[in-house]
Amino acid sequence: MKNFVVILFVFVSLPAFAEEPNDKQYLLEGLDEGMLNNSLLFFDEMQNWLGNHVDDIGEMADDFFGTEESFDRSRGSRLDILFPVTYHSNGSLDSGIDFRAKIELPRTNNRWNLIIESAQEVFLDSLSEEGDTNSPILSGTTSADENGGTSIGLRFKIETKAYTLSFLDLGLNFKNMIDPDPYLRVKGTYKWLLSDRWTSRMIQNLFWERYAEIGLASSQVFDYTVNDWYLLRSETRGTWWDKNQTYDLNHNFIFFQKLSKHRAIAYKTGWNWQLSDNQQGLTHFNVGLNLRERVYKSWLFVEIEPRVDFSKSTAFNVADPNITILLEAQFYDTRKK
Repeated sequence: MKNFVVILFVFVSLPAFAEEPNDKQYLLEGLDEGMLNNSLLFFDEMQNWLGNHVDDIGEMADDFFGTEESFDRSRGSRLDILFPVTYHSNGSLDSGIDFRAKIELPRTNNRWNLIIESAQEVFLDSLSEEGDTNSPILSGTTSADENGGTSIGLRFKIETKAYTLSFLDLGLNFKNMIDPDPYLRVKGTYKWLLSDRWTSRMIQNLFWERYAEIGLASSQVFDYTVNDWYLLRSETRGTWWDKNQTYDLNHNFIFFQKLSKHRAIAYKTGWNWQLSDNQQGLTHFNVGLNLRERVYKSWLFVEIEPRVDFSKSTAFNVADPNITILLEAQFYDTRKK
């Protein structure tokens, strides 16, 4: 436990030393020779080959932190590969390799994508005593023990405009290769510029899965832009499962701080409530931060997330300190954002 506290203190203290005298676009800028640079050239060529919209600071924060909304909004083909490792204070270690890919199909007027994702969340499986505790606005990683499956499907873009985005997904979740789970989803994102500093986004995701049946996942985000370096966010997400007559509600407060052109930090705290026949009320509470670094050009990132969780199962008396280290590679044409 002492070692964990020392590690946590070091990472929390990092922002104090984050300001740099130079104007680097990424951490390894200026590395012209050597084995490390040569080994990155292959992936750099892949990034250029795979290959576009940023309107406000909130979307810029989403793009930098690699959120699901940023993945959905990006144009053209894209491949994200994530390597998360989580260390808990009790000595346990969680790790995994996740990926999400969309391939723009030719001769479809940029409307059809092939979607392939690992660890695709099955909504019914996310029901637990603690409920859903992950913010979709932060890193798009999924827990390694959620689901070992892969989903394959097609996406049709219904509408892609400056303030609206909607699409239809249909495919199969291969959690069990013998008995795949078909799914159908209709997802829409709507954005409002409330003022020169306030922005609001609403996301509606109506889904059907063979096992989970019908449900609706909704989220409402309010962003307040302090300036080009600071952003305040209030995020509320609710999910309704008709089959289980269960409603899961999650709320997060997030403070984004841009430390340099290649480094940013997000301080966050969140609560989770669940309403069902079995329980009503608060089920989970957490506080933590995400420190994210653009390591190489526009596609290689490292993220460190120290966090403390409290659960209803322990009467909120036992803290679960943990730290996640994430290596993430994003291959797509950044000019098509």
